[in-house]
Amino acid sequence: MDILLYNPLSRNGNNPKFIQKIAKHLEKQGKTVVKQDILDIEDVTDFISKLHPEDRVILVGGDGTLNHLVNRIYGIKYPQSLYMYQAGTGNDFIRSLKTKDKVVLIKPYLDKLPTITYQSITKRFVNGAGLGLDGFVIHLVSNSKYKKNKINYFRHSLEGFRKFKSVSGTFTVDGKTYTEKKIWFASALNAPYQGGGMKMAPQADRNDGYLDLLVIKNMPKLLLFVIFPTIYFGIHPCFKKYVKIYKGKHITVHVDRPTYIQVDGESKSEITDIELFAAK
Repeated sequence: MDILLYNPLSRNGNNPKFIQKIAKHLEKQGKTVVKQDILDIEDVTDFISKLHPEDRVILVGGDGTLNHLVNRIYGIKYPQSLYMYQAGTGNDFIRSLKTKDKVVLIKPYLDKLPTITYQSITKRFVNGAGLGLDGFVIHLVSNSKYKKNKINYFRHSLEGFRKFKSVSGTFTVDGKTYTEKKIWFASALNAPYQGGGMKMAPQADRNDGYLDLLVIKNMPKLLLFVIFPTIYFGIHPCFKKYVKIYKGKHITVHVDRPTYIQVDGESKSEITDIELFAAK
């Protein structure tokens, strides 16, 4: 049996016709399909115990829905196979796996995940978590009157460049501290992609036990606007004066005024401090 988990708060999860289309596609393959709203699951352990060990659980959604799931099931043992049906806006997690399959086995990649802590809240993340302009752009996208897609992400990126003001602060990578007066980005990546295909940390590897901290600093706003498209191709590190990537297992960031953060494409505001640990 296939259990389709969907998030009604996501773009495609609140489209009954889309969910039904996936169900019919699986049924044509001889599968018995049960649709399940992920928000209706109150006790994850109890839900899993009622499934057959050979059932397939298929998550329908993108990175935000995946983040919601892993933070509920992390550390829980379950015999069922866990797949993901690509249905999100960004799909950066699946992109990092370099597969063209529509339904992708993801269980092996969720055993060890990094964490971010802010305001006494600790969360796991699968792609990246950061502070600064990327968090502000996600905030704009999440509160936009337009649908979430790559075009509107780019549209709000341009809006973010106009409105966002850089922050001053310090960041520490495995005990070594750096101070900067004009920070635009401080994003920790567990894999290369974030923001719907931006190759923010080209050398990041979710299996190497490190996080790649991308810091863009001291760059004139006009130049930031000019080089932004290069991030999609992963060639921005060539601007060595302004772009730095640090590898570390333990990272802290402190800024001089409250700003925005994002965690796998979900934004939070009024944050001054974050702490991150690579997967162990």
